[in-house]
Amino acid sequence: MDIILFDDERAVKTLAEHKVLAIPTETVYGLAVYWDDPLAYERLVSSKRRRPDKAIACMCSEDFEFRTYFQIDDRTERVMKRFLPGPLTILVRAKESAPFQSHLGTNVCGIRVPGKKDLLSFLRKVKKPLQVTSANLSGTPPLYQWQKVYDQFRSDENIPTLVQGSCESDIPTTVVDLTGDEPVLIRQGEIRLDSIKEVYHGQH
Repeated sequence: MDIILFDDERAVKTLAEHKVLAIPTETVYGLAVYWDDPLAYERLVSSKRRRPDKAIACMCSEDFEFRTYFQIDDRTERVMKRFLPGPLTILVRAKESAPFQSHLGTNVCGIRVPGKKDLLSFLRKVKKPLQVTSANLSGTPPLYQWQKVYDQFRSDENIPTLVQGSCESDIPTTVVDLTGDEPVLIRQGEIRLDSIKEVYHGQH
């Protein structure tokens, strides 16, 4: 396994070769693939020993054309403008243009725009979303340090490259479902549901 930085061309090369890239996010270390690469997705699921029918959220740059692929109404856009980039994942309905891999037939996608500057810059560079899940074996605790990710996956041919860096918080992102008429909390993180509701309904 090669240990590199985000600006090393091997980071993009790994993704382009349908492999899995280990990266630091704001919260935990993650395993990343392009959101429209079924072969890489299969490799990710195999390496993590993850259920293949459990969709993985899409990590996007802030300038991504969200409305091209997702149903974004004015209420959802208010939430996105207020809290993203930041530690929030929102669930929205997918359009037909969204890759099947991004929702696995549920027609609901998780969207995340990270606040970590080097990661956000990398997402702008690759020009399309990455699906990122925690860099650990399913059922085991998440990993926050690159050395532990290296120890876990260094002999895994599906994950040839690890971006060295640091995670900024041990609190997971808030996950909220915005597919209905009222935001529904899926997982509590730093951002509170009442704050999201106020923005969603135009009260703040």
